[in-house]
Amino acid sequence: MDDKDKPEQSGQTAPKKKPGAARVVASERVVVRTGRAASGRIAARPARPARPAGVASGIVWPAIPAGQNAQVLALQHIFNETQWWDPERLAAEQLTQAQHLIRHAASTVPLYRERLAALRDVAPGRLTMEQFRAIPLLTRADIQAAGKDFASREVPPGHGAVGESRTSGSSGKPIAFQYTAVTALMLSAMTLRGHLWHNRDLAAKNMKIRVTSKTGARTRWAPVPWSGTTVHISGRLPVNELLDHIVAEDPAYFEAHPNQVLGLLQRSAETGAKPKSLREVRTFGENLEPWLRDKCRAVWGVPMVDNYSAEEFGTIAHQCPVTTNLHVMAANVLVEVLDDNNQPCRPGETGRVVVTSLNNFATPLIRAELGDMARAGGPCSCGRGLPVLERILGRERHLFIRPDGERVFPEFYLEMTALAPVRQFQLTQKTLKLIEVKLAAARPLTAAEEDTARRFIGDGLGYAFALDFVYVDEIPREANGKYQDYRSEVSAATT
Repeated sequence: MDDKDKPEQSGQTAPKKKPGAARVVASERVVVRTGRAASGRIAARPARPARPAGVASGIVWPAIPAGQNAQVLALQHIFNETQWWDPERLAAEQLTQAQHLIRHAASTVPLYRERLAALRDVAPGRLTMEQFRAIPLLTRADIQAAGKDFASREVPPGHGAVGESRTSGSSGKPIAFQYTAVTALMLSAMTLRGHLWHNRDLAAKNMKIRVTSKTGARTRWAPVPWSGTTVHISGRLPVNELLDHIVAEDPAYFEAHPNQVLGLLQRSAETGAKPKSLREVRTFGENLEPWLRDKCRAVWGVPMVDNYSAEEFGTIAHQCPVTTNLHVMAANVLVEVLDDNNQPCRPGETGRVVVTSLNNFATPLIRAELGDMARAGGPCSCGRGLPVLERILGRERHLFIRPDGERVFPEFYLEMTALAPVRQFQLTQKTLKLIEVKLAAARPLTAAEEDTARRFIGDGLGYAFALDFVYVDEIPREANGKYQDYRSEVSAATT
């Protein structure tokens, strides 16, 4: 699922809202800019898809939004007000909504009848967080085993048409799920929220790089009459062709997987070709490392802004407009970060991500394990009461396991690329004591360089793993377009 020139320093603060006072926040406005030529005159706008019709014939400025566009825009006011609520008030509203979902799932979804039986008779508005956390966690294996029993037998009135989709399988276990017109509406609303937070010029050109995209297709990218064009480019194209498209189209914004961006930055630095109008790079689908943000600023002079999402949930969290924290979209999902004992992590602790969709009444996802690992955050300096994730660290299946049973996150990009002319690398833990180091490089490493790699990998993981170096021309992406730097074929059960 999809889904700024704001400071990225986490220590920066913003004024808090005073009780009863009106609040006008620059980051909440739809900003419409026009480019200026060197002479200072307004540059001509490029052609774009036709304006959507409003509800009133003959009223084109301002057009009165119709249907879903009107609802998406109306929701922004609710989001803008409630984001400043204190965390306790937001959590209470989430539990209220979760209780409606639980009662529905217990009554109409076979998978949940026994799981939620104890909560069916809880008085309205009386569900506690302790009761909610007693609900068994939902795994992908549970969903796969349930089959049709995962779907509601009766979707409530007003939720609209029901559609079907599948996850890409980046978790290792793809699932089929259903969604309603309401879940699609919330996806659009959360996407627009991210644009408004980061002051994106909705009249400018946008580009999406997706495995599923048809190169050259053009659509509008925002539910406003002045929306600019999104140019779609297939993520299956090689890096040199992707960069050629970006330079030729010269978008103000584009979005791609972080590893695609890395390849583009490397190619741009080698050739000197770069987009001239670019203002921001948006990322999704993979872990965004701090060093990649720095590299993007160094090569292209623009910030990177992250988005945390999943096909079955839509937007889970947007990057804060003031810091690099990720704010959970509390009106869309209830997110928990749990430790090995299934207890909530404290700020700064790392745990497993568990998500509840608050608006999917077709295939309710209640306390579903995503397979991701995240660092829980405390209050954000921006002043918003929305829950905080400091960072998404990667998939649980990407953790390496030492012989002593300790699980560790590998991260060696800076060391590997400083060691030799390495274009790509992939570390795969084969056994408890062996790691395969696959390299696409201009030349094989020397014996001394391989010894250096053994030292920094051993020091970083806290164990002197045996390394098997394998040299290839290219390391392919997975079918879903994602690229895995680190993979583990070892189960915790083997320790």
